[in-house]
Amino acid sequence: MKPAHESGSPRHIELNWGHPDSGVHRGAAIGPARHRMHELTGLDIPAISIDELIADGPTRVVVVATNSGTDIHGNPWRMTVLELVDVANGKITKKRLFYQDTALPRDISLEREAALAQKAGEA
Repeated sequence: MKPAHESGSPRHIELNWGHPDSGVHRGAAIGPARHRMHELTGLDIPAISIDELIADGPTRVVVVATNSGTDIHGNPWRMTVLELVDVANGKITKKRLFYQDTALPRDISLEREAALAQKAGEA
């Protein structure tokens, strides 16, 4: 099985509180929410590591991953993320993400968002 982030786009994704775009996203709304999270948290996508895959029958997988990136000041961050993934016919249909520390991505995102707004105001 491919790691969850390489298996194509799910049709439904739930991002827990604290995520820059927390809430439920479906279909075409998933891409922009994912892009916003990557942009605002400084997530280093190639550095995501899948630490463990735990199968619960043929249609559900728990992914234990480590995400990392840098904040607006260049300070590195690292965090464990759990993904509850539903699979049908070999494709991800639903993904629920749970961050070890929801305050960290929220704070990094708010700071970066404020800096981007300030920069846009100066242009």
